[in-house]
Amino acid sequence: MARVERVRLPVNRLLQGADPILDGYRAHTITPQAAGDQMSVLEQHFASYVVAAESLVPQNATLRKLNAPYANTYYLEDNYLSVLAADLPRGSFDGLPDTQNAQRLAIIEWRTQVQVVADAAGVRLPADLQQAGRGEIAPSPDGS
Repeated sequence: MARVERVRLPVNRLLQGADPILDGYRAHTITPQAAGDQMSVLEQHFASYVVAAESLVPQNATLRKLNAPYANTYYLEDNYLSVLAADLPRGSFDGLPDTQNAQRLAIIEWRTQVQVVADAAGVRLPADLQQAGRGEIAPSPDGS
């Protein structure tokens, strides 16, 4: 779990960086091109976490099986961020992939199954893990 946390927690912090970019875009305090450029930098940083998530290979066979769909949510998010970065300068968001529900479901299933494994092993999980899958998953350019 500690190895997952070394990926999950920095990703959460990184993705919070999308909000100021999108807020500036909506308030016109940064240009659409600047917003796209900044989102592209954020996406490039995120891409390193895709590799990190995919590289997690738990010793426990059950946890290894649970990691695959969880790691896939990183691919979905990276794709979303990449398209968002490309769309911001044009201001047209029709091509944004609709991945939020698939990501949320995969994360909730992962969180629940990890809790089942932890309960069976008598292990206490980090309290903030219960927040996984809640809240904003796909930062929206229109604020919704």
